[in-house]
Amino acid sequence: MVTRRQFSRRELRGLAIVAKGGMVKRTDESTYLVKSSDLQKLYKVFWNGKGWTCECRDYAKRRQSCKHVYAVLFLSRLPYMVMTNFQAEENKCPKCSSNNILRKGLIHNKGFASQRYMCKECKHKFSDKGESRGLKGNPLAVTAAADLFFKGLSLRAIEDHMNKIYSSNVSYPTIHRWTRRIIRNMEALEKEHSLRVGKKWHVDETEVKIAGKLHYLWNVLDAETRILLASEVTFGRTSEDAEMVIREALRRAETGPDEIVTDGLKSFSVALEKDYGCRINHISKPKFTDPKNNNLVERVDETLKTRIRNFRRLDNLSSSAQLFDGLRLYYNSKRPHSALRGKTPVGASLESVQKRV
Repeated sequence: MVTRRQFSRRELRGLAIVAKGGMVKRTDESTYLVKSSDLQKLYKVFWNGKGWTCECRDYAKRRQSCKHVYAVLFLSRLPYMVMTNFQAEENKCPKCSSNNILRKGLIHNKGFASQRYMCKECKHKFSDKGESRGLKGNPLAVTAAADLFFKGLSLRAIEDHMNKIYSSNVSYPTIHRWTRRIIRNMEALEKEHSLRVGKKWHVDETEVKIAGKLHYLWNVLDAETRILLASEVTFGRTSEDAEMVIREALRRAETGPDEIVTDGLKSFSVALEKDYGCRINHISKPKFTDPKNNNLVERVDETLKTRIRNFRRLDNLSSSAQLFDGLRLYYNSKRPHSALRGKTPVGASLESVQKRV
């Protein structure tokens, strides 16, 4: 029985070049200079529109990837390889979930060399770039840029970080487009599933300025899972606005609450006069140590407002609403929560469901 190598000899030599450090220099977006083994020569590796090519004799003879090309490919994958080792997960076929898979070489891309796999069970071919849904380039770089944005860095600071750490000549408008695309992708995924939450919800509103004018941000938080069910921006804070945000939370949740806690705002009192099938608890100006309070959602208010302080200005209601919804999705699915032992609210919710089963 012949056992196929995980990597070819040229791939291993390319990895060795990267591991030495200081052997590969990027001159521009499409060109690298790779030192020879004896450090006496520099080989030019460049993108020809279809793939990476090299000026060395091995490439000229075989017209296939040489060790210098593989060095460039692995260099583009290096941040991805490091992070996936920190968050190691078993590779599985996305079609049949089998872990009986083979490596089938690297896919040549200008921005990111993805690893191709083939499932031995169903013969399905896939790559570790995943379903990017219109996002080009290194998926880790795209995810890292969005993560830094949601954590509070400005677009220009993220641009500088991406250039220095990922050698990615990406502009801040591109990072903004990435973030908006990721928000839309997260929204689409959320619509496919109802959020499984607890029986006690906290509701609150806080002031924010958009285009220099006062607006109101309404938040609905589940006390058990810490899932932020709704985060809506309105011009005013009428009972219709209060009812709208509660209806939005009910639409996203799998089941309704047994109790809704508010800060005693009159708009909530009027809006919640309708039968929601639960107890309404209006708590007005409690002491911080009072066991009955609305502190959970008020802390979320501060978290979201801290994020937008790094914006020079929120220009309009539409883009601001999308931003706050993106922050809500990030809060639920990506931001670890100390009260949930480092898990995200959605992750903790799924874990509790599995335990019940």
